[in-house]
Amino acid sequence: MAAPSPFPSTPTLILDNGAHSIKAMYSNQEEPSVYRNSIIRSKTEKRNYVADELDECKDFGGLVFRMAHERGILTNWEVEKTVWDRVFSAKGRGMQVDPSTTPLLITEPVFNLGNVRENHDQMLFEEWEFERICRVPGPALIPWGTDAGGGAAEAPECVLVVDAGFSFTHVVPVVRGSIVNAGVRRIDAGGKLLTNHLKELVSFRQWYMMDQTSVIEHAKEECCYVSNEWERDWETANSSLTNPIVRSYVLPDFLPDSTNKLGFVRPPPTGNTPPPTPPLAEDAMVVDGAPQKKSAEEEQLLQMNNERFTVPEVLFNPSTIDLNQGGIHETIAHSISALPEELRGMFWSNIVCVGGSSGFAGFGDRLRSELRKLAPPEFPVRVTVSTSPTLTTALSAASALTGSSLPSVSSAAPSAKREQFAQSLKDAFVTRQEYLEAGASVSRRKFGRWYVGEKRLREECGLGRGAGDS
Repeated sequence: MAAPSPFPSTPTLILDNGAHSIKAMYSNQEEPSVYRNSIIRSKTEKRNYVADELDECKDFGGLVFRMAHERGILTNWEVEKTVWDRVFSAKGRGMQVDPSTTPLLITEPVFNLGNVRENHDQMLFEEWEFERICRVPGPALIPWGTDAGGGAAEAPECVLVVDAGFSFTHVVPVVRGSIVNAGVRRIDAGGKLLTNHLKELVSFRQWYMMDQTSVIEHAKEECCYVSNEWERDWETANSSLTNPIVRSYVLPDFLPDSTNKLGFVRPPPTGNTPPPTPPLAEDAMVVDGAPQKKSAEEEQLLQMNNERFTVPEVLFNPSTIDLNQGGIHETIAHSISALPEELRGMFWSNIVCVGGSSGFAGFGDRLRSELRKLAPPEFPVRVTVSTSPTLTTALSAASALTGSSLPSVSSAAPSAKREQFAQSLKDAFVTRQEYLEAGASVSRRKFGRWYVGEKRLREECGLGRGAGDS
């Protein structure tokens, strides 16, 4: 086999291929572009939207999403190819990619299925003919971003990544850029489940919203929070319809020229001004005691009360919706207990939360409080919630490739450790020539470096033999 060609000087395209959205950027850019990873059908406008075409949508009511991923696994390659075609093109907000000269780094789920991995390589090398590619589990890149290291020159040795994504929540221990197999855990709760749960609650209690996925998803992001005083908030929410927890979410009016496409939260009342009353069940309002038909300008309201904190509570207590699994804090403790005893203290002190579902207000404080109860008293507990939870993986990939703690190549001089990992990451790329000569075997060999078993972990970290070592 011919020796691999030198790594090209052209910027690498980074594709954080999430089930909900794709975050794409070049390694020399500061911020990724975000695209919806699905084909969206508008019932009212009678047309399909692909990726960034959704920006043109005027009516977000009743959108139907045809998604490439099912339960976190890429299953619909027809949809994915259509979305990637749009992202790689020069149309709209496309990345204007020339695959013949562009290296591609693409993320994949932890423990991705073998046939899905092979399909990735086949599509990217044979359909688009990329110059070289690298598949990386997203959590393996997080230690090289600003959240894990706090912007320091040195990246931490051990990081426990909590990826609260769209389909699942993964707890992934990472040591020196490699995922420790024995400590990986998954909770079958993510952003999609929370959105569906909120749709069911408001449809039962107020308006029928089961076909309003985009609107309810936006309402969830704007209104919901993680409660740190559950009993107090529960009693307050049930005390009256005018309690301080209630927020009025103004639904879209679905008029052609309206700027209110997804709805918004009405500012809470101040002073002695009472909050608005809940919407009437019928399409009518009362004026001077007489029912009047609503005009086109009248607002329809969702009164978000205990839904604001009971929906995110599923992440900490999945049993509330009959999901027989532990919460995030229990799963983290279980993950750390499966790691070598000598390393556990470092993982307790460096927990980084990424993914859209970690963006709820109060998430970090609640997780920190719950973990303090479970952690051994001699270990400090430090939880960092990413400042940009949905963009962190793509930004961390840029940092890893440039060898810097910041995406920009012109930032602070990289440390020796970061430069070493950047070179190791570039060495992990598979060129198209290598793929055509050796097929999927070269990908399995090179991309397998992102996972480490306990025996190899102990050898690399200079630890003693474990109970399972012979």
